[in-house]
Amino acid sequence: MTNEQIDYILSVEHHLHTFRKTQVFRLTPEETLKVKTIYHEVMGSHMPNCSTCFIEHFTSIIIRANAMKEQQIPTIENVQQKALELAQLADDEQKIKPIRKKK
Repeated sequence: MTNEQIDYILSVEHHLHTFRKTQVFRLTPEETLKVKTIYHEVMGSHMPNCSTCFIEHFTSIIIRANAMKEQQIPTIENVQQKALELAQLADDEQKIKPIRKKK
């Protein structure tokens, strides 16, 4: 699965969360076509049209996309962002030194 495919699948993940709350699943025809195309490329079989089966397979491809996103080699921007976050945490954990009054 390519990075673009992973990002797209994760961008439509909110539809699954909405479905779990409301039991109504709505994708636009363009989104449905793209999800089915990605599923076919990744899994090697067509995505079923049955609503229950579609939800199960949609959930499985989201799980796979999340797992692949975690396994990706980090980019320079990700490494820099992580280093910045760790530096900020280190600064927050240091004790505050009182300011000495100059005589």
